[in-house]
Amino acid sequence: MKHSDIKSVTMLGIGGAGSFFLAKYFLFLGIDVHGFDIKETDKTIELEKFGAKIQYRNPEKEEKINSDLLIYSADLPISIQEKVFTSNPYLKKYEVGAFYHLLINEFERKRLNKKEIDAFVKSEIAPLFNIDSKKMRYLAVTGTDGKTTTCTMIYHILKSSGFKPALITTVAAYIGDVQIDTGLHTTTPSPFALQHMLRKIKDRGSEFAVLEVSSHGLDQYRVLGSNFHTGVLTNITNEHLDYHKTYDNYLNAKSKLLTFSRFAVVNADDKSFKKITKKILPGNTKLFSYSDSGLTPQINRVIKKRFSEPYNQMNAYAAVLAVKTISNLKDKDITEAIKTFPGVPGRMQEIKNKKGIKLIVDFAHTPNGLENVLQVLKRNTKGKLIVVFGCAGERDYKKRPEMGKIATKIADLSVFTAEDPRHEQLIDIFKQMKSKLDNRKNYIEIEDRKEAIAYAINHAKKGDTVVVCGKGPEKSIAFGDTEIPWSDIEISRKIANE
Repeated sequence: MKHSDIKSVTMLGIGGAGSFFLAKYFLFLGIDVHGFDIKETDKTIELEKFGAKIQYRNPEKEEKINSDLLIYSADLPISIQEKVFTSNPYLKKYEVGAFYHLLINEFERKRLNKKEIDAFVKSEIAPLFNIDSKKMRYLAVTGTDGKTTTCTMIYHILKSSGFKPALITTVAAYIGDVQIDTGLHTTTPSPFALQHMLRKIKDRGSEFAVLEVSSHGLDQYRVLGSNFHTGVLTNITNEHLDYHKTYDNYLNAKSKLLTFSRFAVVNADDKSFKKITKKILPGNTKLFSYSDSGLTPQINRVIKKRFSEPYNQMNAYAAVLAVKTISNLKDKDITEAIKTFPGVPGRMQEIKNKKGIKLIVDFAHTPNGLENVLQVLKRNTKGKLIVVFGCAGERDYKKRPEMGKIATKIADLSVFTAEDPRHEQLIDIFKQMKSKLDNRKNYIEIEDRKEAIAYAINHAKKGDTVVVCGKGPEKSIAFGDTEIPWSDIEISRKIANE
């Protein structure tokens, strides 16, 4: 559809981060913009000032939309999408991410006219096109597990070596000496938040920006236009299939990062490797594996001394190879940085306590992540290993039986508890977690997460290990639509030192 043929656009969830910028684009072209959203926000107020007509409600059943084009978000409830599609079967429609992709492709291929280019730039849909990649280079890390640690390690090596990097991860963003909270349950921030952060990074003279990128962020085109210098793929195991539906869709979303990148760093041990090489693996690729890191013996020795966990050794291989694609650092500089790497909050973080037990908080929330953490701790525990964890509500339910099976197989005691249940009943989540236990009885269900942590700590004896998994550094827990302040780290510390 030619943009000149569009006279009117209707947008569902117009105040959403992606829709917001597209709405501005249409408005700057002189197109009538109509929108639906459930509440007034700063974004909807700004759009109304530009001339958008917004109704603060969801479309009703059989409501006709009189526009040339419908833009909607895949994040909207399916019931709302189906209601609109059924009532308007012949209306031309695009998911917001798909239209982003189309528009940016047209911009890159110089298919937009002058008026459209002006609207594109003014709307700030992809301001990264205006950043000189020779002065500022972007690195991105994706994967099911290990993203935050790998990103933070890249950042630490560069910073320790005298560069001026910036970092945006699940835990926080670091721009200069300023730490910025990236939001609740967020890996890749919304385009609105991300673009503001990237602008600050540019304005403060950073030489490198290291970004943690999720499959959702890639699938929804939140980082299009980034022109990454280097993309890192740590691993791909089953996760987020509630959103992606199939493993292949999930793999394809993750793999998009490599198509956006000049160089790629890829885990050759990962089961996804063969599929990736067949599809889109770039020519400028560095591979790493547990048997061949692609690094010098000197660096290998330091990495294995610093990290006892095999999965963190792999994260370090990926981080160092990424650094080598963008710098000429000597091995000495890299090894000194690895030795001083402080770790990441909420990743195998040990909590000092008066009870004489080993108390760990970790973010592990996938089958692969949970298995890696429990195996490492089991090998290094003289007494019993106790794990506290849950499975998030309204998220990939297929992983729940696997996580229950893994935990009860490796740990001596598993405490099933709440982990962002949202609108789901905990009894239903626990039932799925127990469905593959093969009559194992070494578990207990405690719905209240604080009580569950207290139970585990109070039943542990000297020489035992307690690990609290799933939340890591997160600062809230979701019940229904409410985010309640929460910290596994602080709660565990308080209980263990009472």
